Amino acid sequence: MAQYIYYINYQDYEADLCALEMRALFNRPIENKAFFSDQRVDESLSPYFKSRLEILLEATDLEELIHKISKKNYTEDGFMVKYVPAIKPDPMEKKRRAITKAIGYAFEGLPSFDHPVIIYGVTYYNSKWYFGVLVYNTMLWKKHMSKPNSYSSSLGLNTAKAILNVATQGDTSKKIIDPCCGVGTVLLEGHYSGYDVTGCEINYKVAMKARENLKHYGYKGQVIQKDIKEMDEYYDAAVVDLPYGNFSKSDEVDMMNIIHHAARISERQVLISTIDLTMKIREEGLVVVDQSVVYKNRSKRFARYIWVCEGLN
Repeated sequence: MAQYIYYINYQDYEADLCALEMRALFNRPIENKAFFSDQRVDESLSPYFKSRLEILLEATDLEELIHKISKKNYTEDGFMVKYVPAIKPDPMEKKRRAITKAIGYAFEGLPSFDHPVIIYGVTYYNSKWYFGVLVYNTMLWKKHMSKPNSYSSSLGLNTAKAILNVATQGDTSKKIIDPCCGVGTVLLEGHYSGYDVTGCEINYKVAMKARENLKHYGYKGQVIQKDIKEMDEYYDAAVVDLPYGNFSKSDEVDMMNIIHHAARISERQVLISTIDLTMKIREEGLVVVDQSVVYKNRSKRFARYIWVCEGLN
């Protein structure tokens, strides 16, 4: 039996990015918004996690589940039981109050509906009932939306948070470089999630803005004011949001130089661009192991292409 059920949600214009992130975190395609896994991933790591249920008990019918819960003699005071829909439409959702009430009566302790100490979840999925400890994505990282310095061209918070997880496959011990860090959108999400991430920015004034953003939230991250071609320290992963302008030949040459040096100083690269550079990336000798596209909003007029690369041919 899998140990966890994850519940995810996303806007349609971010569906492809969410799928990319889930493949990176769980090493397999995720086809549904509720899925089983024996991997424990922090519930607030992905912007697309809604919640995670750690399975304690399962049963073929509700009466059997309640009986199993009663035998466990749960005695916590301050508990809450919530029904978690696994699919839409969920055949049991209309009965959720009766279900949670019946389960609550199987506890010895006193419930708390306003300030629960622990939340238990129950769900019905594929003709089985599951019960366990339910935790929610805190969404506290959304405080970064109010950072002191930002640009309209900066990555969205969801995109920045997701691509960090793609770059590291969720391993927070990995050492990351953001060689075109701008005002530090990726850095903020990285430090919030506990990643070891360093920023590099060629423009002095922009680098100062990134430092101000980090300081504003109390993060002690490093922002190096340097050209990437001057860097020689090696990293586990590079997250590269390529600068964009009028897309002249010189712009494209500059982008490919950045890609070349990112591959030189890192084992794995996540490259982001507003133009399709697939052929150029392959010509550079990089191995594209996965890719995606994400849009800025529902209009889908502004796209960012994402490539996950590992090493050189």
